[in-house]
Amino acid sequence: MSTKASMSRRAFLRRLAVLGAVSATAAACAPAPTPAPTPAAPKPAEPTKAAAAPAQPTAAPAAKVEIKGTLQVVQKQDFFPAMNEWFQTEVKAFCKEKGWPVEISYEAGYTGGTPFVEKLSAAAAAGTPADLLMHTDAIVDLVRLNVVNPVTDIVNEITAKWGSASARQKFDMTKDGQWYYVPYFQRSDGGWYQRPAFKDKGIDIQKIRHYKDLWEACLAVSDPSKQLYGWGVTINRCGDGDWFRNRVIHGWGAYIQDETGQYVTINSPEMVEAMTVMTDLYLKDKWKPMLPPGVLAWTDPTNNENYLAGKLAYTQNGGTVYGKAILDNNPIKDITGFHPPAGGPVNLEFNSLSANYFAMLRGAKNAAAARELLLHMVLPLESMDKIFANAPGFALPAYEKLWDESKYIPTNQVAMEQRPVATSPTGNIVPGTYPGPSMNPAMAAAAQAGIQNDMVADILRGTPVAEAVKTCHERYVKIFKEFNLPGEKK
Repeated sequence: MSTKASMSRRAFLRRLAVLGAVSATAAACAPAPTPAPTPAAPKPAEPTKAAAAPAQPTAAPAAKVEIKGTLQVVQKQDFFPAMNEWFQTEVKAFCKEKGWPVEISYEAGYTGGTPFVEKLSAAAAAGTPADLLMHTDAIVDLVRLNVVNPVTDIVNEITAKWGSASARQKFDMTKDGQWYYVPYFQRSDGGWYQRPAFKDKGIDIQKIRHYKDLWEACLAVSDPSKQLYGWGVTINRCGDGDWFRNRVIHGWGAYIQDETGQYVTINSPEMVEAMTVMTDLYLKDKWKPMLPPGVLAWTDPTNNENYLAGKLAYTQNGGTVYGKAILDNNPIKDITGFHPPAGGPVNLEFNSLSANYFAMLRGAKNAAAARELLLHMVLPLESMDKIFANAPGFALPAYEKLWDESKYIPTNQVAMEQRPVATSPTGNIVPGTYPGPSMNPAMAAAAQAGIQNDMVADILRGTPVAEAVKTCHERYVKIFKEFNLPGEKK
């Protein structure tokens, strides 16, 4: 790889070591019942002698897949223990049926404290990678470092049965016409609200699409004397805070990179306006009645906890908040609704959901077995429905036909309320990267460094908005140049 075209692998890994890997927050949930085994297919009836068909050539039996050593599977430890446990149980059961020795481990156990991307890259370079990865993170980095193999043929086999993958997954997981990841399930994300709080005020929240209108509605339903706060969303550094900030940025027509991915476009009047509007929400006296105490110090689990305690009329989060209510049999589950994410004056509707994926790792010794296992987890309806049922309202179909074929999804009203978001054709407007390419390593590195979070924190501490925006822009340009991108036009 030419040093003129990009950073060296060694330099990139040094940066990753400094920036750290993205971590996932896990919370305890009640386990779901152990899934019943899939019934065996009925034995085909033998033809009668009178109607015996002419003898046909017998197809050669498929070659038995031999395992070299042990089939190694690495799994993301996700929010729902029941889903995690079912996944491991199913992998072990399938491999036992095949006679394959298997080792399945969570990411933390596999990496042993080494940063996620660095561990996977080093294993690929040494010729000792795991055979199959199920995860969500590092989509850009693993392609850039040549850790994952193309899987277009596998995706084609799956879409032949389940229909097209969502627009967001096509945008995120392909490069130069090739799929590098197999979509597994989409991850719920959006607005969650107590239906009675808005209904009692005569507010039809489903008709609200603009953030400013949403904030006014949240203010109207707030009652601090009863510990009911309308707006339970933070802008502290965490996944939920990042997600909200990026939607406001794009909603107001501000962007981080241009359409080519070569130039930083942060320092703009639109960005100044977006950051002013967003931080005013937490600084102006008008909005104080709708803000729960300590909201600026919240992390990802905090809004879950406050919503489940009945203190929030509205929050934005993954489907973990709704799923936890179901698993704990929290009464709030019966009054919880899903609200499609809001937008701004420039981009009002730009809906999509991220997804868990499977990846085939370069140099794996058991690629054929990994492929069989992958297809077993995605092609049978029973397998997909177990994922959906063990992560209710959170795990959603990544393929078009699964929405109707699933036996579980249509039984869950909140899951069905998310269908327009999950199947939206605007999946290329991904908050944070639009209008440029999704697989821009400079953008990924800058995001891991938390530069935008620093910009917001500076504004909250009193730095003039335009000055904080300019500093953020300059820091992004510096990182772009480290990746041998121009960063800014002269």
